[in-house]
Amino acid sequence: MKLSFFKSPKTNRAQSVVEFMLALPVLLMLIYGIIEVGRLIFIFSSVANASRQAARYGAASGEINDVAFYQDCEGIRAVANQSAFIITFDKINITYDRGINPDGTPIPISGVDPDPNVDTCPIEDFTVRNGDRIIVQVSTTYEPILTLLPIDPLEVVSASARSFLISIPIVGNALPTGFAAETATPSPVPTVIPPTRPPTIAPTFTATYIPTSISIPNVTLAATKTLEATFTATNTARVSPTAMPSATATQISCTGLTGVSHGPLVIDNNVMRMSINNQTGHTLTTAQIYLEWNHDTGHISDNDRGLRLRQIMFDSQVWNGDLQSPSIYIPAYYPRIPQGESIIQFIFHQSYDIADGTERIIVSISNPGCTNYPVDSSH
Repeated sequence: MKLSFFKSPKTNRAQSVVEFMLALPVLLMLIYGIIEVGRLIFIFSSVANASRQAARYGAASGEINDVAFYQDCEGIRAVANQSAFIITFDKINITYDRGINPDGTPIPISGVDPDPNVDTCPIEDFTVRNGDRIIVQVSTTYEPILTLLPIDPLEVVSASARSFLISIPIVGNALPTGFAAETATPSPVPTVIPPTRPPTIAPTFTATYIPTSISIPNVTLAATKTLEATFTATNTARVSPTAMPSATATQISCTGLTGVSHGPLVIDNNVMRMSINNQTGHTLTTAQIYLEWNHDTGHISDNDRGLRLRQIMFDSQVWNGDLQSPSIYIPAYYPRIPQGESIIQFIFHQSYDIADGTERIIVSISNPGCTNYPVDSSH
């Protein structure tokens, strides 16, 4: 006789419920952990994207509503807040520096704290220049949805830096590429032969005496009148053809052994100068002169640390003015570059004590063959 053993279906269902109840907390914790990790990654991504987009906006060239982008504090913060999905940012700090040292420490701008934890926006125009950086730091707080574990709120911070341009050098030339002097041959003038008028013959009167019986003489007047009037006019114009002048330009070369070179940039007291050696055999003409200098911190003083450009001297050709800017194209100054060696000098209103490495002189030439050729102190 065979005996068969089997389990009741009710017993199987009860066992499954018990096993599910034991595994459910672990499963819920796993799902909740995945959600929280995803939230944290999303928050960090939003903060990083917000700081990056805000720094990109602040580093743009140009202006909006007569305000430079790096000074548009509200606009920078608005761009950062566009990345704030689901979350809100606690702080959006904006500051500026002059780059970093080889050891990674920031180079401060005079009067500006480069610490990203400090907000210094807006900044004045005269304190910045090409190559300076804008730094945008965005921060928010992460807290778990459920406080199942004793986890303190976590601060998520992201800082992005980007260099910006205050002015962009654009080299151009509107001077003629060639010319020719006028010929010495006079302009064609027609030759006119004056008309010839023959003389008019005056009338001739002849008196004839005829004797009569009366002693009174009888005079008969015989008048002979001959009039000849002939007018002949001849007008002949002769024009000698003259060849029209043609415009030609002598092409020269500003490179090679017969080109244009320069010496080092030298700072002495309140003068910045550079020698230029013109070996082309021609007197050259400048199209533009560009200058960069440490305009805000170049002088050691407790009162006025800036440097104002007051005068330029180049081969006895003088420019006078009063400029203070990180970089500038000298207005209305196009001196000649003589053959051989000459020196261009930039004179400031006080001594140039601190050179920050941005000093640069560019002299652009306008002659044919050398159009817009730059004599650049940095090359």
